[in-house]
Amino acid sequence: MGTTVQRKQTIDLLKVLLCVGIVFRHGELVGLAERSAAFAGFNRGMMLFTELCVPMFFIISGYLFFLNVPDKPNGRYFFTKIRSRIFSLLIPYLIANAITFLCYWLAHRYTPEMIAGFFGENWKHPLFIFWTGPINLSLWFIRDLMYSVVLSPIIFFFVKYTRIWGVIGIGLLWFFGLLPLWVNFCFIMGAWAAVHHVDSESVCRKTGPWFLLIYICAFVVAVPVKNAHTIALTLLAGLPLCFYAASRLTQVFKWNIPVQWQAWCYFMYLYHYIPEIVFKKVLNQYFDPSSFWSLMLVFVLVSVLTLAAVTGLFWVMKKWMPRTTGVLLGGKL
Repeated sequence: MGTTVQRKQTIDLLKVLLCVGIVFRHGELVGLAERSAAFAGFNRGMMLFTELCVPMFFIISGYLFFLNVPDKPNGRYFFTKIRSRIFSLLIPYLIANAITFLCYWLAHRYTPEMIAGFFGENWKHPLFIFWTGPINLSLWFIRDLMYSVVLSPIIFFFVKYTRIWGVIGIGLLWFFGLLPLWVNFCFIMGAWAAVHHVDSESVCRKTGPWFLLIYICAFVVAVPVKNAHTIALTLLAGLPLCFYAASRLTQVFKWNIPVQWQAWCYFMYLYHYIPEIVFKKVLNQYFDPSSFWSLMLVFVLVSVLTLAAVTGLFWVMKKWMPRTTGVLLGGKL
């Protein structure tokens, strides 16, 4: 995966780009895109393009979790790693869901018109956030990541002794939709790269043209058809392209993402969902978009305003309430 410095810079840049991509993904104008055939096509393309974001986060998480793991780790090693995730994953997950539940409850009680058509039903079942689904719907990534962390001892021995063949087998099960919720193919792929010290940059560079060809073909087919297998192909081809593009950007432009932006990524992911829904609702009512350009304007405004508002909140809290912010972020500040 290149030098340690290059690898860290690439991963840091990826986190920022992927986080922005997730915000734009959730800017989708649910129920309005069909007002314009051109925008509906754009919307499907954007959703397919940003489909890469969360799987790439799973790969990064699996890679970082197993980075520098000993050749023969004992039970205490994994116990310590898993326990640390209670503070960095579980507590932020519970707090973010609790805050979201409060927002839903207040909106349902005082401004029910605000939540009509935009909010899911999971907030009505707050005690089942690990099964029914997170109240903050976008946090399914953290919920599934916690499943993978708990299974990390099994994952380690699986990727260590089955090597690439085990990963391919899991990948085939994933491709055909046969994996249970807690078996995360992308997390396992990242674990395999870390355990076997794979030079991902070299692999992506050598295979890039083939992956690019597969990605373009699958993307062109998947946008109008929405076939599960073509979408899976775009992911398989797009993930290495995503990493290689970030690697080249850091090499060419010498970008070095400041440490505080890693905390910003986590904060943005945890708390962008509610503001984005509010901006969506308000702008849709104000503009009542129907043409391609009016829909595009609302889409861009929703995403940009969400990024600006949550970023502003992060910097204010970081400056004036650093301890509280640290707790919200599981110590990542």
